Amino acid sequence: MSTYIIGDVQGCYQELQALLAAVRFDPEVDAAWFVGDLVNRGPDNLATLRLIRSLPHSRVVLGNHDLHFLAVASGCQTAKAGDTLGDLLSAPELTDIVDWLRHQPLLHYAPDWHCAIVHAGLPPIWSLATAQARAEEVQRVLRGPNYVRFLARMYGNEPSTWSEDLVGMARLRLITNYFTRLRYCTPMGDLELLHKTDVAPPGYAPWFSYPPQDPTLRIVFGHWAAINGETNNSWAMALDTGCVWGRRLTALCLDNGCRTQVPAKARTD
Repeated sequence: MSTYIIGDVQGCYQELQALLAAVRFDPEVDAAWFVGDLVNRGPDNLATLRLIRSLPHSRVVLGNHDLHFLAVASGCQTAKAGDTLGDLLSAPELTDIVDWLRHQPLLHYAPDWHCAIVHAGLPPIWSLATAQARAEEVQRVLRGPNYVRFLARMYGNEPSTWSEDLVGMARLRLITNYFTRLRYCTPMGDLELLHKTDVAPPGYAPWFSYPPQDPTLRIVFGHWAAINGETNNSWAMALDTGCVWGRRLTALCLDNGCRTQVPAKARTD
């Protein structure tokens, strides 16, 4: 059995099929874990989710595009320019997809590898135990009866500074932004969410440039296509290599540390 962690698919179904073929993936014994942003911006979101849900040993963490899809599907947010969610929104199993997706976690911990899988990252002020507890706060709401109210209010860049005194939606929004939108922050975890390139704004640095709480913990993440899978350290492993932008889709084999990539398909639409 091999375990693969796969970068941001974003509806690139053909590339996902090609990547699984490239690693000779056997769904009966191999596991595929996904770093989030399963859908949106790519052409085949429904086929992508159908494939991922069919894999018996799959694991998923939620990304910002997945949460955005849930908000649109739940009627509390309108689609944005560039969204490609139409095939999902018209799917006969839309209700099942929404229910399945909102029950997925923000963080998956694999003790056999002492590895945490998240979409965007972890702030340097949080230990693994703290991150697990904070993720559970949001997950309880998403899985509960008031999830639509949460989805309607999760958008926004404030607050940007963590405090244990935060309560209510302000607390939940910042936790969500850490897990699904984090790129740049300060050593104290103050978020900067406007910059998406690989050039840090003054006073901030990539979250993985700060000393981690546990240097033996490996953190695997996606979200940041601009850095093209490079972090320049051994414990933070980036897997978003911009497939939806015409570059590559990447899988990391946890068992041996090898990466496999397939090129993006040429788009004619």
